[in-house]
Amino acid sequence: MLRFSVILFRCPPGTISQSGRSTISHSTRLKRNRHIFTGIYHHRQPQLYTNTLLPQSCTEVVALLNKHGCNDVTDSLDMSACSQHPFASGGFGDVFFGRLCDGTAVAIKTIRTYYKPGEEALVYNKQAAKEVYTWSKCKHPNVVQLTGLAVFRDCVAMVSRWEENGNLLSYLSSHSSTDRCNLSLAICDGLAYLHGITIVHGDLKGANVLIAQDGTPMLADFGNATLDISNPTLGFTQNNTKPSFSLRWTAPEMFDEEGSVPTMAGDIYSLGMTILETFTSEIPFADKTDRWLLVHIFHRKIPSRPEKVIPTRSIDGDKLWDILTKCWSYDPKDRPNAIEVWDE
Repeated sequence: MLRFSVILFRCPPGTISQSGRSTISHSTRLKRNRHIFTGIYHHRQPQLYTNTLLPQSCTEVVALLNKHGCNDVTDSLDMSACSQHPFASGGFGDVFFGRLCDGTAVAIKTIRTYYKPGEEALVYNKQAAKEVYTWSKCKHPNVVQLTGLAVFRDCVAMVSRWEENGNLLSYLSSHSSTDRCNLSLAICDGLAYLHGITIVHGDLKGANVLIAQDGTPMLADFGNATLDISNPTLGFTQNNTKPSFSLRWTAPEMFDEEGSVPTMAGDIYSLGMTILETFTSEIPFADKTDRWLLVHIFHRKIPSRPEKVIPTRSIDGDKLWDILTKCWSYDPKDRPNAIEVWDE
């Protein structure tokens, strides 16, 4: 039975052996998109204000997106079966339990939107819709598929398939013998696809990689994602919201100045950290505090090599560590693109 997640916007043991060879199943490698771009990701500190979303604004946004190819599945949601309190929280919102009308379990994620007092809530409702539209452009086995849109409790909602295996680290904790190389390749494939259609993910990390029933990893959570939208009929305004970031996965250049947006070079830095996460089954710098990490970033340090899972003096171990260190290059221009990471 398929399960779905509903994303809601409110006005918002390693696979490299000591012998040095890896067990990569080349048959699992998917056809890759080779259009890769580079750039820089900077961050502006968010300021949270009360969110107010008018029901008619939701209806208008859903109608607009439905006109541009996003399926309206409002009538498929069982509004009476949704929890009042979240069972999980993330950087961009809270996740609630719910069901479809056929009894299928769903998750409902409320997305926090930031704006200054006096600014029109509708502008930020449209920004939320812009994120929905960005996700709707994604059609790839390694990207979570958008099923449709809905109006949920006077909010615009995205509906997508929910996977029982959870996210990357949750899956690895109960599937310790899984092929980490193949997982990493598939994550690279998903990111290469996004970059090929000019989408920057903006928050790549293990928590934002969901695992399908067959073990396929899929990139999720497009709260920070950006897309070059050239269709003027959508009526989307320039993004004035402030992206959140995940310190342990975020490229150092984002601390240099304000006013910039997530970019592909920043995604590559995060990709390196996510691959490291895949092999170690731990978040990057798991034994370090956030305060220590800020000093670490200032001194341009990279993670220590985990010898147990990426051993030195092994052919594949050395190759893997070399590509990871390139992903973490301090200068964004020195980082490889996603296809180059895949090829290594």
